[in-house]
Amino acid sequence: MGESGVRSKNTEERKPKATRDAYGETLLELGKKRSDIVALDADLSGSTKTSKFAKAFPDRFFNMGIAEQDMIGTAAGLALTGKIPFASTFAVISH
Repeated sequence: MGESGVRSKNTEERKPKATRDAYGETLLELGKKRSDIVALDADLSGSTKTSKFAKAFPDRFFNMGIAEQDMIGTAAGLALTGKIPFASTFAVISH
């Protein structure tokens, strides 16, 4: 509430949002603003919500399959070329 005790429009109650939904929506919005953003996913784009980015920017989306270690290496290489990679998966398998 504001100083006057009246609830302002900016602070109205908001419904909780799943982190992955917010991530997918935010990644899409960032992609609209910056053409150097790319997204990589480990065959989980429906769950990680990167499918929204993939649909809007198919040339900047890379489905790496179930190869998380390769995905991270590819993201590092893309960063070296000036891209801003977002690598998305549930967990990195490091064995």
